[in-house]
Amino acid sequence: MDTFRTKLNGYDKKQVDDYILGLSSQFEKSNAQLRERIKLLENENDTLYRDLCNYRRKEESISTALMNAIDKAKEIDYASKVRFALEGERLKDFSRKWTSYCRNQVNKVAPKQAAATNAFLGEMKKSLEEVMGQQLNLGAYVNEATIEHENEKNRLEGTDSGSVKTA
Repeated sequence: MDTFRTKLNGYDKKQVDDYILGLSSQFEKSNAQLRERIKLLENENDTLYRDLCNYRRKEESISTALMNAIDKAKEIDYASKVRFALEGERLKDFSRKWTSYCRNQVNKVAPKQAAATNAFLGEMKKSLEEVMGQQLNLGAYVNEATIEHENEKNRLEGTDSGSVKTA
């Protein structure tokens, strides 16, 4: 702290007034700087808040896009399983028609050749049924597709209580 000269009846008034005026000037300058800093921080806060709102909108948009992609993937998976099962059924129909055609052709040949051809057809039918049953496993795909369809239908309707979750 500064020291003041003493005069008659106390300190020098001009010196004290000048000191108070200097303190007041420093206070006003400091106060102005703090107000400016507050305005800068408020502006920065506003900018950051707008950025946060933009990020939240983007997050919501991305979340919606992901949910739509998941739903589309499930739809594609279901459709491919159904298509696969239908193709298997088409192959069975083709096999039945081809077998019928072959039998008709057998009737047109000699009995000896017909017996050999019938035996061959029986083996081929058995082999085809085995392949269809083991490799394609159509029943499981149709069953799984049906279960997935029911689960998706229940999910979209908002009722999950009666759905079967396992395939």
